Amino acid sequence: SDCKMNLTKIQSIPVIETPWKYSFFVDVTFDNYKNFEKAKAIIAIMAEEFKVLGTYKNGRE
Repeated sequence: SDCKMNLTKIQSIPVIETPWKYSFFVDVTFDNYKNFEKAKAIIAIMAEEFKVLGTYKNGRE
């Protein structure tokens, strides 16, 4: 909310051979790239591992 983003999808997948450990994949939408950068910095501090798999423009334009 502080970063003005919308979570549109979340998926959890168990990590193979590591009981009770999961990877999470999320889709988000945002209007301001600086807010997205802020959110990435916050998540990187909080998560054990964090990677952005891709970014793209939506079809509204």
